[in-house]
Amino acid sequence: MLKLSKRVEYGLLAVQEMARSRDTVVSAKDLATKFSISFTLLSKVLQQLVHAGYVRAYRGTRGGYALNVEAHTLTVANVIEAIEGRTAAIVDCQDVGEHDCSVSSCCTIREPLAVLRDRIADTFSSMTVAELVQPQVLPHVQTVQLVI
Repeated sequence: MLKLSKRVEYGLLAVQEMARSRDTVVSAKDLATKFSISFTLLSKVLQQLVHAGYVRAYRGTRGGYALNVEAHTLTVANVIEAIEGRTAAIVDCQDVGEHDCSVSSCCTIREPLAVLRDRIADTFSSMTVAELVQPQVLPHVQTVQLVI
């Protein structure tokens, strides 16, 4: 199954918390403590988000981080790309570069998996950090009543 990296997970936790604390600056130390995650790795992820322009860093004794964009404009895809780069491959043959695939000449799943990759990318692009803060507004969640 597709799995987001720990770096992306930390980034999403951080921007979610910044969106919740919109009027305050949050420190990397406080985030790491709150979520019981690696301060070192979180600090590196936060720097990537600063470099991408999605987060602003504040220096000093009361320094920390805050969103530099509105939560409703920042997508999960933006966060993933800022941290992992522009890679949307779900199988090796979708990566840019050379591949050593023994079935490339007779592969029958390359195109269907490309469709799946595009659907996953569309989902990440359609979900915003604001939706991470208020999951009850998720438009794609449906409840199903079972009749027995």
